[in-house]
Amino acid sequence: MGNFKRGLILGGAVGAFLTWLNATPQGKEMRAKIMMHLEPLYDELKASIKQLEGPTQEMWDALVERAVAEYADKKELAEEVQNNLVKQLKKKWSQLQKELKKS
Repeated sequence: MGNFKRGLILGGAVGAFLTWLNATPQGKEMRAKIMMHLEPLYDELKASIKQLEGPTQEMWDALVERAVAEYADKKELAEEVQNNLVKQLKKKWSQLQKELKKS
């Protein structure tokens, strides 16, 4: 299968998932659950990464995965919510870099 077809299929799947998150009641509920946990986790992770010298995106990603796994166990989060939290927190790396440069 060519890269174009693979990209087309992956793009369609991502689009369908985003539509589901925005259009269905279950998707809206899932998004609300994710957002409820996202900011407190981000603040904790930001404090942790500030203690490291020369943090990298790889360090951030590892920290995110470990912290979300522990958090999900404590809060008994569904695997789908846990996976989405990891994705959303990993996306915040560029925002974190800007915040680290300011301080």
